[in-house]
Amino acid sequence: MRRSEVAYLKAARRGFLATSSRDRPTVVPVCFVIAGDVIYTAIDKKPKGPRLARTSNIASNPQVAFLVDIYDEDWRELSYLLIHGRSELVSDEAEAARARRLLLQKYRQYRSLKLGDAPIIAIHIADSKFWKFGAAERDGDE
Repeated sequence: MRRSEVAYLKAARRGFLATSSRDRPTVVPVCFVIAGDVIYTAIDKKPKGPRLARTSNIASNPQVAFLVDIYDEDWRELSYLLIHGRSELVSDEAEAARARRLLLQKYRQYRSLKLGDAPIIAIHIADSKFWKFGAAERDGDE
């Protein structure tokens, strides 16, 4: 990823994680951090259903998409960063603990949720595409 894309990603407060099983895609908003070429997100203690599609989807198909964007009523300000990568539930506890510390630093809300031993999803970035309204006109992009 280009430095400008990393900066865009670091500035974002929310992203969208897209996973897919064989027959059904799922997209969920997530809090996240980036460390090197890996994006981390926690499965925190906010209320959820009994079975999380994202974890079962990752187990069967680790290829994911991750999106951050800026929306504005002035469409000249629109932009997004689309990332594709391979995901996994982090099994190394030292790596998971590092990710939790980074998440706690970025999101004060996690202090009251007590991340504790929350499972961590890692997204290993394979490729990225940045789009911005004005740039699209110059580049002929959609």
